[in-house]
Amino acid sequence: MNYLSRRKLTYWLLALPALGFLGLQIWPLGYAVKSAVTNSAGHLTTAHFQQVFSDPLYWAAVRNNFIIPIASVAFETVIGVGMALWFYSIRKRKTFWRTVAIVPYAVPEIVYLLTMKLVFREHGYLNSLLLNLHGSTWIVDWFQPGRVLVMVVIIFIDAWRVTPVVFLIVLMALEQLSESFLEAARLDGATRWQLIRFIQIPLIVPALMVAIALRAVDAFRIFATPLVLLGVEALPVITSVAYHYKAEANNPAAANVTALSLAVLLFAGTLVTILFTAKKRDQR
Repeated sequence: MNYLSRRKLTYWLLALPALGFLGLQIWPLGYAVKSAVTNSAGHLTTAHFQQVFSDPLYWAAVRNNFIIPIASVAFETVIGVGMALWFYSIRKRKTFWRTVAIVPYAVPEIVYLLTMKLVFREHGYLNSLLLNLHGSTWIVDWFQPGRVLVMVVIIFIDAWRVTPVVFLIVLMALEQLSESFLEAARLDGATRWQLIRFIQIPLIVPALMVAIALRAVDAFRIFATPLVLLGVEALPVITSVAYHYKAEANNPAAANVTALSLAVLLFAGTLVTILFTAKKRDQR
């Protein structure tokens, strides 16, 4: 077997798990489509789509499904890159501090969310701290529906747990950089900020884009954070609305329509990202 044949075989072997996973999704996806476009008698209908698209709860969920992931990924990127740059400069006890940094991600999600609920509830730890510092006028209802504050809290809670993902990817990219670039810049009198801005950040852009893409897809499927902390109606997202239709309203067809709309949005977002990346690459 020549080199090209071995290389082609390697690509196929790497693709097989993804193809197998995709194959397992065909039947559930087909069933969801069939359930969404047919009634109980098996006839084609648009009633389920009309029901979902006329529900204000669904459109509130669509809005939140854009606001929360965008803000969350932006937070994770800024904090994750900042942490990576700082931890990269640490020379002593590097393993210890990196282990501490990934603790939030190591904790099971439900445990983390219930802990955050204890922290941010009206009589929780954060308000107790504010009460001791400034008196009763500082008590805040962090989870009061309809306020911008509740959106900010949910974004923070959702982002803080997964920031270590961005941190680790960026840190590994930094550690792959050749020290010769940095040493040459230092000899030319570059400051710490100039090293970061003109050398380190440009060289880790590919890894950073991978981190952002991974987190964007995952963040768009947000489900547990708003559901556990607030319930469905206080801060709906598409996945929690689908859960509401299925588990609470006993309407699986509407749930399938909602789930399919999320799949379409994810596909469209992925396609736009691929086209944008390809355009940028061609411009170079």
